[in-house]
Amino acid sequence: MYEQFGAVVSPDNEKVEFKLFFPDNSIDPKQYVRGGLPRIKEIRVRGDFQSHLGGEDWAFDSALTMAKQAHPKGWLYTSEIDQALPEGFYQYKYFVTFENDTTRWCGDPCTKYGGADEHENAGFAVGGNDTSVQPIAKRLPSQDLVLYELMIDDFTREFRGNRAPIDAIKDKIPYLEGLGINGIEFMPWTSWPGGDFSWGYDPVQFFAVEYRYVHDASEPADKLFRLQTLINDLHARNVHVVMDGVFNHVRAGIDPNHGFPYLWLYMNPADSPYIGSFAQGGFFEEFDYNNGCVEEFIRDVCLYWLDTFQIDGIRFDFTLGFFLKDNPNVGITKLVSDLKAQLAQAGRKNIALMLEHLTDNRFEAIDDTNHICANGCWFDPFMFKSAEYARNSNIDGEILRILDSSLDYAEGKGPVTYIENHDHSSIVQEAGGRGRWFKTQPPAISLLTSPGTVLLHNGQEFGEDYFLPSEGSGRVQPRPVRFSTHGTDSVGQRLLSLYQKLIRIRKDHPSLRSPNFFPFPFNHPDGYGSFPDKDLVIYHRYGIVQGQFERFIVVVNYSDFDQFTDIPFPVNGPWDDLLNDQSVLVNNFRLSNQRINSNWARIYFQKE
Repeated sequence: MYEQFGAVVSPDNEKVEFKLFFPDNSIDPKQYVRGGLPRIKEIRVRGDFQSHLGGEDWAFDSALTMAKQAHPKGWLYTSEIDQALPEGFYQYKYFVTFENDTTRWCGDPCTKYGGADEHENAGFAVGGNDTSVQPIAKRLPSQDLVLYELMIDDFTREFRGNRAPIDAIKDKIPYLEGLGINGIEFMPWTSWPGGDFSWGYDPVQFFAVEYRYVHDASEPADKLFRLQTLINDLHARNVHVVMDGVFNHVRAGIDPNHGFPYLWLYMNPADSPYIGSFAQGGFFEEFDYNNGCVEEFIRDVCLYWLDTFQIDGIRFDFTLGFFLKDNPNVGITKLVSDLKAQLAQAGRKNIALMLEHLTDNRFEAIDDTNHICANGCWFDPFMFKSAEYARNSNIDGEILRILDSSLDYAEGKGPVTYIENHDHSSIVQEAGGRGRWFKTQPPAISLLTSPGTVLLHNGQEFGEDYFLPSEGSGRVQPRPVRFSTHGTDSVGQRLLSLYQKLIRIRKDHPSLRSPNFFPFPFNHPDGYGSFPDKDLVIYHRYGIVQGQFERFIVVVNYSDFDQFTDIPFPVNGPWDDLLNDQSVLVNNFRLSNQRINSNWARIYFQKE
């Protein structure tokens, strides 16, 4: 429903209709249990299109007056430009007069275009290019994905020049193909207030792409076309597109010009049924999922991106903020259920619905993910323990539980594993800087040989080195990806080569993407397990692929010293060490007194 509102340009560009909806629980009781009406006397649409209608841009007297009409779920305000406008990008805003005769400028909560001028405005495009987004030819299940977490601003900062950042990403598609990833998880592209640098976790316009990401002054009407063509280019190369969606909170602010419109469109913002306390808040202003209008609004936002832009998944930010374990009929549980039902009806399979569900109990998130019925969740323990091992050069007994990352997930669900993400210092920084880049090799090898959907943060593959405070000011800061320096020096080239090889090994061998892991929870007498005295871990991955049994024995040395160990094998015969490009012949089910180089590993493989 909500995707139909905003400024709607007719297919022939001959008409623009503005639609603004308000729920009313006296008409539809499901709309809200807390909240009220906006108490509006009049709404006018003011914008830079008015001069084409014989008036003055942004003037009150020549502004369009919206008519109020009944809607099955509340009220709909509409107005229309019934003549063709010259091709271009136009901005507008609602000027609201309330029943108490106060006035307020407000944005459009359903605009498909964010405006310039610090996002005070909404927008629409007349003419320009447009295309349909084609679905990826073969959408893979979540466990087969190696995702690249991409921050659009940081990723393109070094090389984009004056181009729209979305356009600049296309330059690096061959690079990403060469790395071997098969999916990109874009940090939020939905519009935020202020017009300055942001990670995007303070959204205000949920149907709109951030203006700076898609704006090119030479082609002002082509904004959404840029995202459409980028997704088509990625899909043509079998690269999945996952969107980071922030659906727990909004940026309301103290100024209506820079806040979520569905708060400021109410005479008394406290009457807005969209904003209110729910579950575990703490970030900006929360969506009140007790109200049906919120559930419907967010569901429609998700379906808009899933359907119109054919994205292959959504990562749901801070789901603790809209999760009630005892009530599956509200919040994230209801949202995931509704989305899965709609996707099933449309015959769309393998859409990744993944949670960021960061509980104080590190493994409680697994139980909640099973309860919510999402495909998986971010698995922070993998990152935190990997950073600890890199800092201290030694492991502990918990490593088996970390590497057996799929443990306790219900069938068809699993973790998103990573050793670095946008929210923390880089793994190289944790290891002591690029001078100790080699300390990141063991966690990288473990990451790509353990169960789960693998996630790499942009620049991680060549050792980008950034510190990020864990809290307080300075967290949301630019961290440009330095392709020309860190991507081409000896450290960058070594790490890049390692990641390329590990991703290729994982891609070529489905058993490394299975949940099968041995041993856990204790070491096995044959010699599998964790050995903190030597900082070694030895584990077995396995599975059946096209009727043949695949086996892997992975030995990882987290120590700064070479270590000697006996390596157990489940069967005798020839085994290939895929990491070191060697072969061995195993007798008596083991290799004795093997030297494992410091901060390195062996990945033995056999198929029968």
